[in-house]
Amino acid sequence: MNKLKHYQSAIQYRLYAYINEHRGYVTDRKIVVIESDDWGSIRMPSMDVFHQMAALGLDTVGRCYNENDSLATKQDLSCLFDILSSYKDSNGHFAKITANTCVANPDFEKIKRSNFSSYFYEPFTMTLERYPNCSFDSWKEGITQHLFIPQFHGKEHLNVEKWMFELQNINSELRTCFEFQTWGIRYNNCQDSVLEAFLVCSDNSIKLQKQVLKEGMQLFQDIFGYTSKSFIAPCYTWNPDLNQTLKQIGVEFLQGGYSQYLSDINGSSNSLYHYMGEKNDYEQIYLVRNCFFEPTQDARLDKDFCLKGIAKAFRLKKPAIISAHRLNFIGSIRPQNRERNLRQFSELLKTILKLWPDVEFMSSDELGEVIRNNKIK
Repeated sequence: MNKLKHYQSAIQYRLYAYINEHRGYVTDRKIVVIESDDWGSIRMPSMDVFHQMAALGLDTVGRCYNENDSLATKQDLSCLFDILSSYKDSNGHFAKITANTCVANPDFEKIKRSNFSSYFYEPFTMTLERYPNCSFDSWKEGITQHLFIPQFHGKEHLNVEKWMFELQNINSELRTCFEFQTWGIRYNNCQDSVLEAFLVCSDNSIKLQKQVLKEGMQLFQDIFGYTSKSFIAPCYTWNPDLNQTLKQIGVEFLQGGYSQYLSDINGSSNSLYHYMGEKNDYEQIYLVRNCFFEPTQDARLDKDFCLKGIAKAFRLKKPAIISAHRLNFIGSIRPQNRERNLRQFSELLKTILKLWPDVEFMSSDELGEVIRNNKIK
């Protein structure tokens, strides 16, 4: 039954994606946006921790994020910025990445001292100070050069309500992960996780999540000095009841895929489907990812696959919005991951400029403004 349901969902997604890729905003401009999620959030602290967790039988081996993803080091960022600054568009602007950032991580020591009775967090800038070879100054360099454009990915990439419930009820897998100061595993026979920050877990979830959004955006402002105009929910999962709060805190543009995942307290799930330039009741504009550069997740999602997506987007007179998660650019755990992917990424940018010399590189908020200032067809 589960396989049949999954098959039916896949067919439904492809059908709605096909319909929606032909709808909405159109333009003759060759606009490329690179959206990269998960910046600021912890994942795997080190290769040593990875091996210790694997030896304990935790769900690490074969999970591409736990094998590769971590906070970006100075070298990770320097290598990425070197490539971005090597390519300029038709307007003389460097290639740029929309760095969707989670602005906080759990304060494990304080949580433990409370005997798991209370949740505490720290700004990700403090987390960077504790990780080797990490520095917020490296972020500032990319921001100053307009190569690295932070936008809001939520407060944590973590469902705090669900995580604290499991810790308080002594979930052995998550308690063990806690001792390693991480949480990004699947548990209960790999059927569950705490990654979906805005998954509905109880009657109180929406109220709690609204407060999380307000606290998160305030922290974003404190760190970066501006309000993020765009937002992308972790795992593309959020309830439409949060849109009003997002509007109130300054979010005008909603990043995502063709599908927005919904949930309820009964554990059932559903989807809403979106198209480029669609507006909701609060006049927020949906920006839909239609290209993918995700070679660490799936080797088939390489530069050639991405170029095909860009060509299709331009053929349909759409901006090309590329999904390229942080883990593709991280090398602190596996240096070859960063090196291999950056070579491909450089070739991708070079080929884009060769095939479409009139290309324009934009960040998500810049594209949102372009769409808002034009009539949606």
